[in-house]
Amino acid sequence: MAKEIDLLSDYGEQICDALGFNPTSNSTKPLSVANGLFRLCLEAVYDVKDIHEWIVSERRISQRILSSDEIRNKYKDILTYGTEESIEEIKEARFFLEQIFNPDSTVFPSYSDSVLNISSRWLVRDRLRSEAKIGDFLYDILNTELDGKKSAAIELLNEALKDDEDDISRLIKPILTSTYKARISNIEPNIITIHMNKSKLAIRKGFDTLASNLKYTGQTENTLLVLQKMINYAMFATYFYLIDVNSSEFGVTRIPLLLDSSGDLDAIVRASEQCFIAGKKSVEAYIVNTLETLIQSESVIADTNDIEQCKSFLRDMPLKSANENNNAREALLRYFDTFSSSSEAPLHALAHALQFAIYTFTYPNNTPSDFCRVLGTRAGLVGPGGNATKYKRLLINRFLLETIVMSTVNMEEMPDGIELRELGEAMREQYCILIGTDTDKDYSLLEEAKIAQDAPEDLRGELASNARGIADMLISLGLAKRYADGVTIIGWRL
Repeated sequence: MAKEIDLLSDYGEQICDALGFNPTSNSTKPLSVANGLFRLCLEAVYDVKDIHEWIVSERRISQRILSSDEIRNKYKDILTYGTEESIEEIKEARFFLEQIFNPDSTVFPSYSDSVLNISSRWLVRDRLRSEAKIGDFLYDILNTELDGKKSAAIELLNEALKDDEDDISRLIKPILTSTYKARISNIEPNIITIHMNKSKLAIRKGFDTLASNLKYTGQTENTLLVLQKMINYAMFATYFYLIDVNSSEFGVTRIPLLLDSSGDLDAIVRASEQCFIAGKKSVEAYIVNTLETLIQSESVIADTNDIEQCKSFLRDMPLKSANENNNAREALLRYFDTFSSSSEAPLHALAHALQFAIYTFTYPNNTPSDFCRVLGTRAGLVGPGGNATKYKRLLINRFLLETIVMSTVNMEEMPDGIELRELGEAMREQYCILIGTDTDKDYSLLEEAKIAQDAPEDLRGELASNARGIADMLISLGLAKRYADGVTIIGWRL
């Protein structure tokens, strides 16, 4: 049967291609991203079906799951007492393995959808739908040569993954009953030339600086920590790109990311909430702008300033029968009428209507806003947690704050440290992150983004208090020291 032509789906795919990954599902978790990035860095995948069999305990009701009695019979050769091994001890072992290798609820009865906690290369498997191609997107950035060099992060990840002497990897070694070589399937990454816009360059700089700092501080001795920090940064980087790409590609004002240090400053809380909302709107605006570009490049409408020609395009555009049955065309025309009556230019109203329809009919279980919220939450940037919280903001956790700082300033180049003000300047330049270190500059950026106007009047004064809160967090992390004169210096083990 011939595939039905559906322009909504086609535009949805082109948006994902332009972005570099697929913001179409809320199922993407850090381990999914890790699996995709690690697979490409290693240029190999590994068979982990037997490990999966052990980890999915029989507490779950599914015909796919082996009972502990079946496990005993199948893996008798690696058990101390073979078929005489205690069933209760096998059950207990499986329970603890599941706690360790399924911390993020990414292991399911179905092997095809499961990804395990990755402590070394032996747990990196083939491609998963939940990866959303984010690993591919990040790998392309790392693999692009700048000044004749690929990112040092690739080599660092390879070294960490190939070291399987960590405590977690040791737990599964008895299960690796087949030869190591039999588990490995080499792959060749699809090397492509990518356009390195300002946002991608910021991410690349972040990975390079983080890799350098992990080596300089000696943290590479802890391979699990290396993997954790790299994926923590990968999640943040993807969120940042979603927020920033509209500025990079279409030249609009950057969205400031005001980090709330405590939740005790009302004006900061309000402004940070507005930054989060502005970020979500920026993603939607990017999609609309991309659709405008696609429509213009295809020359499918003679005059995109003509309302009737735009409506004629919607009446005639090919849709699959399922969308026709769901009244997608009527909805498209209704959306267009709404947006065009709101003084939007016809082409913009058309692109806006298509964007709305794509996330109603093609990707009905997700929106760009949802993807931003989920990604930011899992990165440790967006909070408070829980679905009951109505208003989210950029409430950064300590681990991510450390990761971002280590991606921003090269500590090897500043053995005596830098002032908190200089750190704020670097974060502002690289990510448009604001912490309050320069009240005038930070307030001006919030004002330009039309955020300061909606915050309480004491926002300017609270910015300095927020900077002190960030400084306190950095001091507690061992990344800063406050001297008697009140100056806070950022550095490693000052």
